[in-house]
Amino acid sequence: MKHLLLLLLFPIISTAQVSGPRWYIKAGAGFGTKGFLPAGLSPKSLMPSSSSFDIADGTILDMSNSVDSLKQISYVHDTYTKGFNYYLGAGYKLSKYWGFEMGVLWLQGGNITSRNVTDNNPLLGQGSIMDVTTYVRGLAVIPSLTLDVPLNDNWFIQAHAGLTLPVYGKIYHHATIDAQHTFVGPLAAVLDAETEANFALGINGGVGIHRKLGKRFEVFVDLIGQHLNVSGKQMTIVHYDITIQGNTTDQLVSNPGAYHSQINFVDELTAQSNNKLNNANVDESKPKDELLVTSPFSNLGFGIGVLLKLGKTE
Repeated sequence: MKHLLLLLLFPIISTAQVSGPRWYIKAGAGFGTKGFLPAGLSPKSLMPSSSSFDIADGTILDMSNSVDSLKQISYVHDTYTKGFNYYLGAGYKLSKYWGFEMGVLWLQGGNITSRNVTDNNPLLGQGSIMDVTTYVRGLAVIPSLTLDVPLNDNWFIQAHAGLTLPVYGKIYHHATIDAQHTFVGPLAAVLDAETEANFALGINGGVGIHRKLGKRFEVFVDLIGQHLNVSGKQMTIVHYDITIQGNTTDQLVSNPGAYHSQINFVDELTAQSNNKLNNANVDESKPKDELLVTSPFSNLGFGIGVLLKLGKTE
């Protein structure tokens, strides 16, 4: 009966007149974490081959913390949208209760790290350590609908639901290797790579409490959740140096050709793919083909901010 009553009242609620300005702008900042939401997918790491310093012979794997000698592996389950974000938006009140909002969000993603210690790597020797750090910087457009539920003259609850559309950004990867090889001696490597994403579309929603400050200003606190997974389009190796016994070699210069510095992500690998594992006659002037990888961007977080109403007030 209660739900039927709400359905009957919906047309009245939707057409209720706005008291005061309809237009507003708002700004805020927030912090996202994995929270209680499963990431579903693990961040990925570019791992070198155990028999070649050419990074093109390596593989892309789920990030993990591992110790070979103890046979311990702990996978890293985290989201790229953890960390700080900054929001700027504008909205229009369709009625006293309903509204539409368009915003942009800048993500200053936090670091996701892993460490692999190997004792049985033929290339790196015993006790080699590989540290990986990855993070995101990006911009998303967020259109949403809002619903206001008044509590009294100054306080109200606002729920909102909408879409998340990433429009700019990259995933950054930084890896270092510290090894003491039996034959070549001290060995160190530094690798930096960037991943560009395919088109992606997510959903988000939240609920918050607003406090009116006079006729024009409001402050708010929101609890926000998002579901979004982003697949890679292309990875580019931008820096890869190896130092052996104090002598540093730029591996991008030593191994010219796009095959050794760029990766195109594809849905499947075939005998025609530009990948040595499937095709002995690769074209080294073209990027390497690798299976598509998908990264987790879902999160649970909170935000605080201020809202300014525009136009004449009553």
